[in-house]
Amino acid sequence: MYKPLFRTVLSIAILSSMFSVAYAEETEQKDTQKLEKIILTAEEQIKQSLGVSVITAEDLERIPVVNDISEYLRKMPGVNLTGNSSTGQRGNNRQIDIRGMGPENTLILIDGKPVTSRNSVRYGWRGERDTRGDSNWVPADAIESIEVIRGPAAARYGNGAMGGVVNIKTKKVTNEAHGTLELYTNQPENSKEGDTNRVSLNLSGPLIKDILSYRIYGNFNKTKNDAVDINPLIPSSGYRAAGREGFENKDLNARFAWQSTDNQTILFDLGSSRQGNLYAGDSQNSNLDPTANAILSELIDKETNTIWKDSYAITHEGKWQWGDSRVIAQFDRTKNKRFAEGTAGAAEGRINNLDNRTTSTLDTIRLNGEVNIPLDIYVPQNLTLGTEWVEDHFKDPGNTTQGTGSYADSLTSGDRSKMNSRIASAYIEDNLKITDSTDFVMGLRFDDHSKSGSNWSPSLNITQRLGDYFTLKGGIARAYKAPNLYQNASGYLLATNGNGCPIGLTQCVLQGNDNLKPETSVNKEIGIQFQKDIVNASLAWFRNDYKDKISSGNEVTQQVTIGGITYNVLQWTNIPKALVQGVEGNISLDWGNISWTNNLTYMVDSVDKQTGNPLSVIPKYTINSILNYQITDKTDVNFVYTMYGRQKPRQYVETNLENSRGIATQSIRSYSIAGINLGYKFTDHMSGRVGISNIFDEDKLRDLSVSQTYNEPGRAYYASLKYQF
Repeated sequence: MYKPLFRTVLSIAILSSMFSVAYAEETEQKDTQKLEKIILTAEEQIKQSLGVSVITAEDLERIPVVNDISEYLRKMPGVNLTGNSSTGQRGNNRQIDIRGMGPENTLILIDGKPVTSRNSVRYGWRGERDTRGDSNWVPADAIESIEVIRGPAAARYGNGAMGGVVNIKTKKVTNEAHGTLELYTNQPENSKEGDTNRVSLNLSGPLIKDILSYRIYGNFNKTKNDAVDINPLIPSSGYRAAGREGFENKDLNARFAWQSTDNQTILFDLGSSRQGNLYAGDSQNSNLDPTANAILSELIDKETNTIWKDSYAITHEGKWQWGDSRVIAQFDRTKNKRFAEGTAGAAEGRINNLDNRTTSTLDTIRLNGEVNIPLDIYVPQNLTLGTEWVEDHFKDPGNTTQGTGSYADSLTSGDRSKMNSRIASAYIEDNLKITDSTDFVMGLRFDDHSKSGSNWSPSLNITQRLGDYFTLKGGIARAYKAPNLYQNASGYLLATNGNGCPIGLTQCVLQGNDNLKPETSVNKEIGIQFQKDIVNASLAWFRNDYKDKISSGNEVTQQVTIGGITYNVLQWTNIPKALVQGVEGNISLDWGNISWTNNLTYMVDSVDKQTGNPLSVIPKYTINSILNYQITDKTDVNFVYTMYGRQKPRQYVETNLENSRGIATQSIRSYSIAGINLGYKFTDHMSGRVGISNIFDEDKLRDLSVSQTYNEPGRAYYASLKYQF
């Protein structure tokens, strides 16, 4: 019954949008009664929640990132950089983790449109991908602002937003000619750490005055990999954890804005990006000293994987007598070319062939339509209606051959390399101004996944002003994440002879499962905000009750005997419950030419209730402090300080190998990172900046024997030069 209902709603929304485009408001508008109060849309009101932070272009200019905006995002409350599990695998490929829910539960948007290229990267037995995520497709100089949306406020965005949302807003098309050219370099003091050089260009202006305008940005960024011997060798095992990979980014993106009438705009977006790595020796499981392995040693400093992302989108934005509308049609193609790597045992994730590269291709089609309608029924309100259709078509010929000619023939058939999914969604939200001091935002989202079925996500956010200075804000929402393509694919198999099996089993095969339930989380948040004169402060408590998290299973679903060997078949499965909760605090002081912002995140719980281990390894607390001082109209100085609390690793073994050898349970001690930079404006068109990061050289070397799962780079010196007109 859900599908006909959804299709009806979708058809109405699309037809009404097409009708509005065809019949633009060229005739004289009739007089209409205006609401006495201006009511924000539900989305705009939700973005005023305590769980929302905004990073501006000025912030990114004052404290520049080396390569990836995740470096700045980690300074926001509730945000850390982690892997997608607590194993430490792929430890230096840290991604954005919001409120401890893991990177796979952080949805990345570019101008409101989801980006999911990381889904083209193989998903490992323990939940890791060999990827830095999707936070580096837009160069920092092309960004207008970044919205970091946490907790209940993020639930409206649907699949993949259980932890939160990062919405990267690119610089707008202008009706006057503007442009910037920026050069940037970062030089580490330790010669074993890779340096960075970047050049970026932005142009914007009119093609036909007041009718057709353009915006183009381009970027080239290269960061060298760390030296192969940067981390300590463990003589007893021959292990040496790999350092940070290098990478080379090339980006070119264009937008054309056609102002067809005063109230109708059509945007055309097309972009192409290339990201290649520079190998540093990572082998996922074994972390063998790469100099002792012929294949790995041969690949050091070379590109072992390359991702191309091509994106096309057309957006119509309309303003009507009855409200506003927006329709988006988007197509993304991601091509992921890699050397062949193992999909079994200790060799899982390790490159095993220098002659064979395979390319996986992920095609994503997305249609979205939304209308916002102001109403005055009993109380002033703003109603939002929206629909969305997303299709993923994926082909991975390189990682779907495990067990061919053996147990795979009994477990699967057909073309194992093809994986597909479809999600159809509809949502309704309403921002009601109950009184002058009380706002309610009520929402309901329906998602129907082609394999895991349907899901309803209700939400409620409340804002209550308490006098002139205090505001009480809270929310509760049910968030949702569908199984990923690998988890759902019966043809995706991983294997281990015994060491990687759950305790007590041998000869295990992990198979995709097309009967998985979607992951869900009930996200709650409540807090209070104080604003007066120079002070803006808030304190909030959050709790996420995580249900049906998808993990590699421990129970044998069937046995297959081939050649006298019996294989125990496991499947990806839904585990019962996990819990994440903590506290976030902010205090900002603004004296005009001096501003000082501070935030604190304290994690009370992050636990998988099946294993007892944390969902991801993040600090117990994080304190961030940024002081900006505008000395003169031309000169500014910025101080940055972050303290990371103790990071407690896994305490409970999960595999035969861990049961026999044990695991490193020593916590990562708290440490602090400080930085300073100075900016100077030479002319109206030319400016520069120099700075030092990690002044006190508090570097951390990756050492799995003591649970140090990543490299924290040491002291470095950086400089930038920007020309703009």
